[in-house]
Amino acid sequence: MRSSKWLPDYARNWLVGRLSSRPFGGLGILPILRMNKRVGHHSLRQRLLTSMAVGFAIILVSIAIGIWSYARDAANHSYDRLLSGAAFAILERTLVTPTGPSVEIPYSALELIGLAESDRVFYRIFTANGETLTGSENLPLPEHYNPTDQPVFFDTHYSGEDVRFLLQGRFLAGAGYGDWVVVQIGQTRIARDAFAREMMINAIALLLLVTVIGLGFVWFGINRALSPLIGIERQLRHREPTDFSPIVITPPREVASLTRSINGLILRHKKSLDNAQAFIADVAHQTRTSLGALQGLLESASRQADVKQQQVRIAQAEEQTERTIRLTNQLLSHAMIIHRADNKPLERKVFIDVVRTVFAEIIRDYLKYDTDFSIDSELDGDEETFVMIDEIGIREALRNLVDNTIKHGKAPHKISILVRKTGGKCLLIVDDNGPGINEQMYATVLERFSSMSSGSGLGLSIVSAVADRHHAELRLGQSPEGGLRVEMVFPVVEGEQA
Repeated sequence: MRSSKWLPDYARNWLVGRLSSRPFGGLGILPILRMNKRVGHHSLRQRLLTSMAVGFAIILVSIAIGIWSYARDAANHSYDRLLSGAAFAILERTLVTPTGPSVEIPYSALELIGLAESDRVFYRIFTANGETLTGSENLPLPEHYNPTDQPVFFDTHYSGEDVRFLLQGRFLAGAGYGDWVVVQIGQTRIARDAFAREMMINAIALLLLVTVIGLGFVWFGINRALSPLIGIERQLRHREPTDFSPIVITPPREVASLTRSINGLILRHKKSLDNAQAFIADVAHQTRTSLGALQGLLESASRQADVKQQQVRIAQAEEQTERTIRLTNQLLSHAMIIHRADNKPLERKVFIDVVRTVFAEIIRDYLKYDTDFSIDSELDGDEETFVMIDEIGIREALRNLVDNTIKHGKAPHKISILVRKTGGKCLLIVDDNGPGINEQMYATVLERFSSMSSGSGLGLSIVSAVADRHHAELRLGQSPEGGLRVEMVFPVVEGEQA
């Protein structure tokens, strides 16, 4: 397989710099060069295994340090016993004679210190005043050494090698003599270091075997733990684009929330797609019907020989054109509300400020109509009531209510807005002086394309969609002016966070 990184970094950077200064970015070559970088994906399995391997390595190093310390101590203890045995045997053969102390090195002592064949041995037997009775006179002594019958061990560098020395004394008395006799025996560390290394190597080999077996179990456990994710991936990869059925799997608790989230996402996408398909079908039908009626009126007008009848048909065509334009605007408004519900989060704002801003825009847009607008608030003057709100959605809802009043009512039109707070709810009340709606029709008029007259039937359905978007309660009733009252009840947001 050819590598995707077909240019070295320095060559790619040079070409990008050169082509950036040319018109059209090198005729399409520049985007290819910029995109020509392999994007890596982190492997969860590899991350887990690497983390476990690092953990095993840290533990292994820590244990190895402890094993090395233990091996050195064990080797010293074993070989120190040989030195102690040899020193004890020599001291047992040290006697007091009329001429002074007499030393006889037994064969058993030589056997003991000769067990380590690869090591060199040094010895010295001397008195407390430093007189050497036998052996090497220049053997090193530790600082501030005082003779004692307890063995004293120390390590030092002597004769070009690391040597372990033993000092052990015995107080001799008799025949007018009384003094300490000290035996000093030294042995190079070759045998004991080899013994320690052997112990270390054997222990490390066993630890490595345990580590490999442990990592094998870890790998098996990781694969078992990730098998639900692999099952989810397999189900999603092989399903058809039109298959919105939930994922069927029995996951562990840690993956159950992920499965529920994916199934919830699938359900929301299915619902969104179903709504979009139903909406598109309704839009196609309504638009086709409206345009068909317009085309029929224009064809009828073109065939009329009578000028008056032709003018009547043209006037009807103009009315149908206005209805088609209004229908198109409402369809776009409804589609925008649905889109914003899926993609735009609500914002925390002062409710009365949003209503006043939106209502001011609507008043400017409808100045040409004979309409009396009023807005009132029963909120405290200094009270800021916050709600989670979509300002554009509120504008579209109020605009459609005003459109309904102007279209279905008679001039002069009257529209009043009241903002009120009750408990933990904030009410937006819109009253008009239009013809109103029969109470039995309240539920029907909230459905899409349901109209009691020549309207499109979208105005109140848009208001209903805005209410659903804000999790608000929508109520219909009769206004004091005899027209329609629309109440939207919004939940109030307490505190700084939604």
